[in-house]
Amino acid sequence: MGDMKILYVAHGDFWGSTWPYAFIDHYIASTLKSMGHEVKTYNIFAQVTTMSDFYREVAKKQNLTEGHLLGILDDRASAPIPFEILDFEPDLMLHIVGRIPNRILKAIKKLKTKTAIWYLDDPQEINFTSVNGAYYDHVYTVEPSCVAEHKNGKFLPLGCFTHIYKPMEVEEKYKSDICFIGVPFPRRVEFFDEMADFLKNYNVKIIGGGPNVGRADDPWMWKKKLKRLDVLDKFITDEIIFPEEAAKYYNGAKINLNLHRAGTDDRFTHGNPKNIQPIGVSERTFCIAGCGGFQLIDNYRSNLSEQFEAGKEIAVFADNEDFKKKIIYYLEHEAERKKIGEAAQKRVLAEHTYEQRLKRIL
Repeated sequence: MGDMKILYVAHGDFWGSTWPYAFIDHYIASTLKSMGHEVKTYNIFAQVTTMSDFYREVAKKQNLTEGHLLGILDDRASAPIPFEILDFEPDLMLHIVGRIPNRILKAIKKLKTKTAIWYLDDPQEINFTSVNGAYYDHVYTVEPSCVAEHKNGKFLPLGCFTHIYKPMEVEEKYKSDICFIGVPFPRRVEFFDEMADFLKNYNVKIIGGGPNVGRADDPWMWKKKLKRLDVLDKFITDEIIFPEEAAKYYNGAKINLNLHRAGTDDRFTHGNPKNIQPIGVSERTFCIAGCGGFQLIDNYRSNLSEQFEAGKEIAVFADNEDFKKKIIYYLEHEAERKKIGEAAQKRVLAEHTYEQRLKRIL
């Protein structure tokens, strides 16, 4: 494929929560450039950062809801995009998540530039994405069970950014028996509380969450959500870490845990009214594998078998008792762990990089 001109509309620093979309923006834009395409990045939220305080004051005076305020900010931030298209004349406008309002997308459609969206939050936000996607020429979703909900939808999982997620030697502080990096969604909290007594004698790291994750009045922090802090407190680092740090922890862990969130939970109840159950694996699956890390993944997502071979490239557990058996077994079988991790990394390089994903879109 020859060089293309691509306007990449970055999700960027969403109002108060940058993670993980800003990282994925970087993976996509830098990969497209390394593939030889001419890429111009338009960062939605950088446009009105200086005005957000003003609009918040207006919202207070007019008694607007947070949702209404975010709609105004999205509108102001996206309004210049049609002018960017007229100026740059791209072959494609690509966006993730979906923060461009429908009226702006209607204006872009009149300019005849091809548009593509890659939704990362299905099925939790399928109520929104299935409507918003109708304004794009091409729709991709990370969730196989949501393809039919989209007009012209196609399944495209996230992948591994191999410049960051790769095998490396790490310092002692990154080493552990068992490591989990992620936000304290209810299913994960319940799991760690149930496993506390089993885990207490291992070197465990639980990393993620933090005061800026979730709502201001209900921050998603492990230390606020877990009940069994008598055991688990010493394992917790309540902060969002950058991908470069995550890669070190993945490399340093004997066993990387991969625990998926539920299709609906108490934080996202409105966006998935049909209660569509997810079957696609998380980005974490590809990142750990890219590091050559051994991972033990829950069996909640049936599409796993399309991405990796259980037992050879990844280890799977069925329930709490199976989890305990697998932890004990794999901690005692280092050579087998390494063989499985190496096989996973080979599979990632062959099939699951961002370059391969973006080739599909282009």
